[in-house]
Amino acid sequence: MKLSTVIMTYNEEDKIQQCIESVKTCSDEIIVLDSYSTDKTVEIAQTLGAKIHYHEFLGYIGQRELSIQHASHDLVLAMDADEYLSEALADEIAAIKSDPQFDHYYLNRLSNIGGYWIKHGSWFPHRIIRLFKKGTTLCTGNPPHDLIKGLDGTKGTRLKGLLLHDCYDDIHDRMVTVNNHSTIAATHRYNKGLKSNYFRVIIKPIWKFIVEYFLRLGFLDGYYGWFMARTTAFYIFLRESKLMALNRNSK
Repeated sequence: MKLSTVIMTYNEEDKIQQCIESVKTCSDEIIVLDSYSTDKTVEIAQTLGAKIHYHEFLGYIGQRELSIQHASHDLVLAMDADEYLSEALADEIAAIKSDPQFDHYYLNRLSNIGGYWIKHGSWFPHRIIRLFKKGTTLCTGNPPHDLIKGLDGTKGTRLKGLLLHDCYDDIHDRMVTVNNHSTIAATHRYNKGLKSNYFRVIIKPIWKFIVEYFLRLGFLDGYYGWFMARTTAFYIFLRESKLMALNRNSK
C-alpha cells in the first residue's frame, strides 16, 4: 500500500527540511499544506520534492483535516513541521506498508525544549494516532489542540519507534505559546457557553502541577521537568482566568 505524508506549515524554514528528510524513506508522496508562509518554508519543501498546497489557517483541527484530504494514497502519515521520525520509526512504517494489519497506529511522541528531551509528566509517553488508513479516523480535539481518533469498530496498535518533536526553541518560545494557546482555548470554551470561577482559577492549576511534577514524575527531568510542570499549570490558570474575564465582559 502506498503512503502519503501530509505536513502542515507556517514559517517553518528552520525545521521543514529535517521533517521531510525523515519521512522520505517511507513515503510515496509528501504534501505540504502551507498557510502562506512569509519565509523560505515553501521553497525548501519544493527543493526536497514536496507537493505544495495553500490555504489560510483554519485552526489546528480544520487544517489537519484539510491536509489529509489532499493525500492521494489510502495510507496517511500526518505530521507537523516541527516533528520528525526516528530511523527506527521510519523503518517500522516502511514495513507496515507491505501489509497493514491495523486501521490506525499510535506513535510515541517525544518532545524537547531547548534541546532537552522531556521524558516524564504528561509529555512522555505521549501516544497519538498519526498513521492511519483513510476513512478510519476522525479529526477532533479541543482548540487549539487537534486529536486524531479511531472510529468505532476500527482496530489500532502501538509502534515502538519515536516521533521526535522540537516543540519549543527556548523558554521564551514556550511562554509565548502558553499565552496564545490559552487565549484560543478560553475563546473556544466561551463560545460553547462554558464558564469558570475562582475555584477553577486557583485549585485546578495547583492540582495540575502536583500531577505533572509529582504523580507523573516530572521531577526526574530536573529543571526542565519543573519548568514544564509549572508552565502547564500556568496555562490552566490563564485559560480559566481568560474564560472568566470573557464571561464578565459579556454582561
